[in-house]
Parts: sequence; C-alpha cells; structure tokens
Amino acid sequence: MAAKIHVERMMHRSSIAVAGESAASYALIKLIPSGLGAGGASKPMGLNLALVLDVSGSMYEEDGTNIPRLKRVQDAAIAAIQKLKPDDTMTIVAFAHNALTLLPPTTIAEKDKIEDVIRKIDMFDVDPGGTAMNDGMRLALDEIEKLAGPGRLSQIVVLTDGETSGEQDCRTLAERAAKSKIHLTLMGVGIDWKANLIKDLAKLSEGKWYYIDVNQAAEAERIFVEEFEQLAATAFMDVEMHLRPMKDIKVKRIRQVVPEIKELQTAEPEERHMVAKLGTLQKDQSSRFVLDLSLPKRPDGKYVIAQLEVTYDLGTGVRESSGPIPIEVTYTPTQGYVNAEVMKHIDEVQIFELNANLQKAIATDNKQEVQRVAEQIEQKGQLMGPRAAKKTMLAKQVLQELNAGGRVSKKTQLAMEDSARMAEEMPSN
Repeated sequence: MAAKIHVERMMHRSSIAVAGESAASYALIKLIPSGLGAGGASKPMGLNLALVLDVSGSMYEEDGTNIPRLKRVQDAAIAAIQKLKPDDTMTIVAFAHNALTLLPPTTIAEKDKIEDVIRKIDMFDVDPGGTAMNDGMRLALDEIEKLAGPGRLSQIVVLTDGETSGEQDCRTLAERAAKSKIHLTLMGVGIDWKANLIKDLAKLSEGKWYYIDVNQAAEAERIFVEEFEQLAATAFMDVEMHLRPMKDIKVKRIRQVVPEIKELQTAEPEERHMVAKLGTLQKDQSSRFVLDLSLPKRPDGKYVIAQLEVTYDLGTGVRESSGPIPIEVTYTPTQGYVNAEVMKHIDEVQIFELNANLQKAIATDNKQEVQRVAEQIEQKGQLMGPRAAKKTMLAKQVLQELNAGGRVSKKTQLAMEDSARMAEEMPSN
C-alpha cells in the first residue's frame, strides 16, 4: 500500500439556512498522512539542507543571558542535527561583511565533522563588520541546487540578527529558490532584523519564518530542534489543494490554520478550478485549512458545493492524488448546531486578522486604533480561555506599554505577531 494523505472535511454548522440571496459559511479540511512505510507510516524522504548563519559582531552580544547569541545558536544547531537521518546532507555557510561556504554538502553520517565546523564557525575568514545575508543565501543556493531533485527535500535555513545589505537581491534569490522547489526558513534573532523582508522571503519561497527572543536562553534550541525535526520527517512534497466549486458557490479565501495560520495564495488555471500550494507535509503531522465560502439560497436538501482533490509527490517526481472528494452542505429551514472544532479555528483566525490591524495601527502611530484593537484581542482571547493565554497576555502588554510610554516596543510587536500566527494546542474532539 502506497503512502497517501487521508482527507477529512466538515462544515462549521451541521446544516444551514440562507435567509437572503447568500450567506457566509466555513469548511474545515484536515489532511492526515497515512500509509505504509518504515514503522508502519509514511516514509520520510532525504533532506538536502543548508544552514546559513550570521556571524556579524552583534552575534557576540549576551543579552543578559551571560551566553553570546552565536554560542546559543551553535549549541542549538548541534542539538538539532541529532534529529536528522544519516543519509541527509548538510551545507554550512557563514556570512557577515562577506560570506564563505564552510562545509560543502556532507552527510549527517559524518556528524563529527559537521559539529566541528559549527563549533569553529567564528574562526573562519569572515569579516564581522556587516550583514550581507544575500551573499550567504547565494552561496547556499549554489550548493543546494547541486543535489536538488526527485526524492529529496531541499531547504535553506537562514539566521540573522540584523538588517542586511542587498534586500532586493535577497528577494530575487528567494524567487530563484522557489523556481527550483527549494524552500527557505528564516530565523530572526532579537529585534534589529527587518521583519518585512524576512516575511517577504518566506512568502516568496513558500517557506516560513521564526522570531527568536534573545532574552530566553533556551529559545534558539527549541526553535532549531522543532524545525529540523519537521524537515527530517517530511514525507510529501509539493502538496496542492484543488477546489472545483459548483455554480454560484464562491470560495473567498483559503487559510491554513494548523500548524500555523496564514492565508494561501490561489491560482485559477481554468474557470471554477482553484489551486492552492500547501508545500510539504510531515509523516506524523496533520495540517488543517479553513475555506471561507459564500453559499447561495437553495431549496432544502443536501447538495455537493465543491469537489476537493489533494495532489502530492512522494519524492518520485510523479504526482499522486486523493481523487475527487465531495464537500456537502445540508440546507434546512433553521440553522443547525455549530461545530465547536471548526469555530475554534475561526476564533484563531479572527485574532490573527486583528493582529494584522494592530500592526497597521502601530505602523501609522494611530494610538486610538492601537488601544481599540488591542482591547479586542484581549477580550477575544479571554473568551477563548486558557489556549489563548499567551495572546491575551501580549495584548495586555501592548496596552500597558501604550499607556505607560505612548508607544509599543518592537519586541512586543514581534512577540504579538509571532503568537497570533501560531495555532494554539486544542483538545481533539
């Protein structure tokens, strides 16, 4: 039996009543890896990984932890390597004013050699007086492209703590990576890196970004281990969701809600055929998506509103498919009961959207709007209970800083944005 992705779908109500010409509705789509392979599960594919580390002068700051940032990152990388498979490969690039490839692609079986380069990363001929992240990205991409191809996941992990030179060059390199099906993971340490650039690069390369709080001594290791663990477990590449809505059914938006919240870009290769690229899927981690729908008025009864198909690559270069799966809705004279599981995800999305409004208000120095939106986030978080405790706490922090000094610190902004996009753990139903 080949590995496959099991698909579950459910509407936010057991049935709907449309009083006017149309009504908003939501569908939750779950993608769950299944199949046979090593250990009875989908088998992870080989990993072609590059680690691109900032070794500029600011990386030697201790931030009140008594441990330099670079030392924390070195320890984190070494801990994370333990999660990789012996036949995975690692490339190491260091950058500051210039950039150097310190280690060409090397298998994890040579772990001692890789760890030695990481431990001595500050001893190579890299001038610490600058931040040329674009040069580091280019060297890594050159190396990774040599081994990119079917059967292997190619990924570049970039860490920086400052604003880089060559921003447009970075964007061009992220686009080049995407064309080669190489994804980027961007890690911003502290508060001096340019958040808009980092987020753009993650989006352009269909990757992700992380914020590392420098005052939390163990934060770098937690994030590195989490990321490497997920990369090593990837079993499905180039996953795509194909939606074919029926006439008069509108799919307004598709959002990923687990493992993190983000709106997905969609293409429409033909009429009533939408395609969303979902990236990779790990062998032991489900992902979830919410479809934002507009449904027309119809007579009572059960209707298929869309056909859903999920396609993916198991590393062979051949597309596999779930086959067409109907999404159905029952129309009734009165509204059916609300599905609590779906609504929990919609609550998370609403906080995510409120946070986007909060960031805009902070950027335009609209203190009244900052106050109003932060209060909304706090209230929404309190209604959601313990699982939104961090989001509630950070909204309170925004209000305290605004009331005390008239401005919100960049650290609190980054922490708020980071928290808003991360799906909180919820009890399974």
